[in-house]
Amino acid sequence: MKQGIDFDVPIGRGQTMLFQGSDPERDRQSLWPDLLSSKPVVGKERPFVNVCVCRDLDEAEALKKELEARGCWENCTLIVPISNDPASRMIAVNAAMALGEHFEEEDGEAVVLCDLEAHHDVWTELADLAGQERSARGLLMDPKEEKWIQMQGTVIRESIGERRKFWFRLTNRAINEVDKGSVTLLGWLWEQDGSLQYRKRQMYEQKFEKIERISRISDEIRQKLMDKVKADAAADGISFESELDESLLKPNPNIPGVPNWEIEELKSISDGHIILRRPPADEVWEWRVDPYRSLPRLGTDALHPALISCDAPKLRLKMMQANDRANLLHDTPAQTLDDKPGVELRFIELLLHQRAGELFSIDEEVARIVVASDPDCARLREAEDDVRGREMLSSLAKEMLGSEAGAKALADIKDLGFITPSTLDLLVQEVATFR
Repeated sequence: MKQGIDFDVPIGRGQTMLFQGSDPERDRQSLWPDLLSSKPVVGKERPFVNVCVCRDLDEAEALKKELEARGCWENCTLIVPISNDPASRMIAVNAAMALGEHFEEEDGEAVVLCDLEAHHDVWTELADLAGQERSARGLLMDPKEEKWIQMQGTVIRESIGERRKFWFRLTNRAINEVDKGSVTLLGWLWEQDGSLQYRKRQMYEQKFEKIERISRISDEIRQKLMDKVKADAAADGISFESELDESLLKPNPNIPGVPNWEIEELKSISDGHIILRRPPADEVWEWRVDPYRSLPRLGTDALHPALISCDAPKLRLKMMQANDRANLLHDTPAQTLDDKPGVELRFIELLLHQRAGELFSIDEEVARIVVASDPDCARLREAEDDVRGREMLSSLAKEMLGSEAGAKALADIKDLGFITPSTLDLLVQEVATFR
């Protein structure tokens, strides 16, 4: 995919990647066309198709016009459900996957882009119906009375096992056959308002219950433990000074989106997840990846060889180290790690700001990574904010590609598919002139 986000959270062929978006309308309108405009850039050249499940005919027609304007419509297929009910939308997603599987069987590459909320809606209805029947027969408690349990630090619902089997029916359909075609699933979800706060409240209440069950401690010690949990909760935006307001915090099934705890469950069975931050209200909509909460579970084989050869994986590691060090020391992100040359974290984060419709070639991605890797780049440091920083980074990348070192890099990528160590040294020396 010709996306800057590949540097940090690569989208590999034949994988299931979960996107947690920030605004359903604007993400669909501005970001989805970018994914549908992309084409595979790793591995053998094969015919490819990008399949997208739209909500309705109006959305499909608007998307078709955008893709036609970009000159990529001939490689795209749009699927529209016959109605807006969850079952129809879920059937449409399965139809898109079936089309992708057919293309893969013909030795092609298929990407399926869709909203997964329908699967959540269908599961909820099925679980309620099944729970009512089993409860009436005395086989299972009512789902409304289902308990919360803690798993690896995350509070989730007891039905996680059955729900995961339901999700697996879809996520397992991503295919990556060696020397054959592939099916890649790019599923999107948006968090239901209030669900994260509700889950956090449940987590802290469980901590109170555990403290209450501790034996052989004085009331004074018990109260200190309770106060500590309340202080932690307050720092997390949770107050226990009043009763839980169910109308505000308990997710309403009529509210669009998927509860936070179900998104967390789905993250655990996907090949990776990309969490998007919401851009400021006064800015044009853009890709704004949260690199510290997003997670790739694929190896470097998901990256283009040119990105690997310019040390993109090492850069991600340095970025994570710099952020962890800053959090541990309650300090701003440092330019050095263990007294060794490190990174300027805000330079690296500029790689994850990408305007909608601004697709980068592999050449441009390489140049941007090399520029951002220099913690002493004075011209980049002069940028007063993220917007100017992004513009300066793009300008410096173009300047680098126009240099003698850039010409050698372009030749390497064209002839070899990667950057040689000697060419990388020349690029680093070129960046030094930007100081």
